Formats: sequence, structure tokens, C-alpha cells
Amino acid sequence: MRTKEQKVLIFFFLAPAVVMYGLFVLLPAVNALWYSLTNWDGLTAPQWAGLKNFRMIATQRAEFVQALKNNLFLIFVPGIFILTISLYFAYVLHRGTAGARLFRVTYFFPNVISFVAISLLWTLIYSTTKVGLLNYLLQHWFGYPADNPIPFTESSRLVKSLMPMMVWGATGFYMVLFLAAMQNIPESLYEAARLDGAGNWRNFWHITFPLIWDVLTTGIVYLVIGGLKIFDYIWVMENGRPKNESHTIATLMYQTVFQEYRIGYGTAIAVLLFVLILLATIVSFRLLQRERLEY
Repeated sequence: MRTKEQKVLIFFFLAPAVVMYGLFVLLPAVNALWYSLTNWDGLTAPQWAGLKNFRMIATQRAEFVQALKNNLFLIFVPGIFILTISLYFAYVLHRGTAGARLFRVTYFFPNVISFVAISLLWTLIYSTTKVGLLNYLLQHWFGYPADNPIPFTESSRLVKSLMPMMVWGATGFYMVLFLAAMQNIPESLYEAARLDGAGNWRNFWHITFPLIWDVLTTGIVYLVIGGLKIFDYIWVMENGRPKNESHTIATLMYQTVFQEYRIGYGTAIAVLLFVLILLATIVSFRLLQRERLEY
């Protein structure tokens, strides 16, 4: 049993965090739910509209559905490459390779750069002008016509063009995450497997992979949440004016609120985004749940 002094001390330390969380997270969330049930332009008084905004999303759903498709594409397609490459790099570094520390820093470096800076960097790489590295390589290495550069950043191509950006930017983070989990695996397990004649692949599949499953699950959930929330890349590369082909749910919400001033409708989109993230997180954990292995 805790003494009265201990309870007072716990309250003293928890109270500021609880107050801040309530003011800056819970209260705005409640307000967002309220605004989603109103018609409001941000200037006049909100007018109660009930479920009108949600019905509009359901009946005029073309742009929302396209945005959701883009989000799903950015979850699954880059996610497969990110998980595969990061697992491979983490395992190679874990089993020992020359310059492991240098590789670890190099691969993680994109994570210390802001999303805006990454977007500007890749905008230059994709550029159709002389500074565009990718079109330059296509022209000089593969003979692609110089007078017909590929517009990688146009709206109809942009979502697919985000794939290498996302893989480059996220692989280092997941590599470090998986590497930290692998370093907790006792070396004696690998030694026993080698004595039984197991190679690197069998070591990975039968020892490493099962024992980092919990961390891998966390990484997958991060990918799902990040794919549903993606905003910065598209907003910057579209110069703040995304088209229907390039919208994600986050950019659609932001444009509706801050450019069209349909705050009630935009907040309804934000509420649906929250629900999607919550459901995706719950479903991911449930589908990936398995018996925990002790070692």
C-alpha cells in the first residue's frame, strides 16, 4: 500500500502532464467532433447540421475514395519494400559486417531531415529541367529522348513517385528498430543452430524472425499509421494545390478547411481519418498477434 505522501508525490508529478494532455489533446478532439456536426466557415457562428457532413462524404465520395485509395497504396506498396530492405540490412549488420557503425549512421541519416526538406530534395531529383538527376540518368544511360523528360511530379504520377522517397526516408528508422531487437537475442541460440548445420537463411527464419515478431508488429503498425497520415510530401511537391489524383485524406482535409473554409466538412474528414487509424491499429494488432516467445 502506498502512503499518503507517496500518493501526493505521484499526483504532483502526474498532474501537469494530465492537464496538458487534456488541454491540447482531449479538448481539441471533443471540439473537432462537435465541429464535424456543424456548418462553419471559421468566421460566423457554427450552425448545427447533425450528420449532414458525413452524409455528404458518403454521397459525394469520389474524392474521398480516391484519397483513401492513395493512402492504401502508400501503406502497402512502399511498406513491403521498407520492411524487406530494413530487415535485410538489420540482419546483415547484426551478424557482423565491416563498417557496421558507418552504415547504421548513413542509413538512418534521412530520418534527421525534415519531411519538407526531403520533399524539396526529391522535387529537384525528379525535375524535368537540367537539374533533374533522374531524367538526366534516363537520357544519358538509357537513351531516353532529351526533349521528352518524364514529369514524375505531375499529379497523375505523384503517388507512385513517392515510393522511392518513402523507402529511402523510412528504411533507416526501421533498420535501427529491428537491429535493436536482434541485439537482444542470445548469441548462444545462433551457435547452437550453426552446430546443427543451419545457414544464415535458416538462422534468420527460425531464430531471428520469430524472436523479433513483437517489434516487427510494432513496425507494421507504424507503417499503417504513417501511410494513413501522410501529408507533407504531397503538399510540398504539389505546391499546396493537390489535385484529386494526388490527394490523400490528410491533404483533402487540410485543403477543405484552410483553403475552401468548409470547416465542418473538413473536420468530418478528420474524424473519419481518426476512426480509420484507430481501426487499422486495432486490426493490425489483432491479425499479427501470436504467442510470445521467451528467451
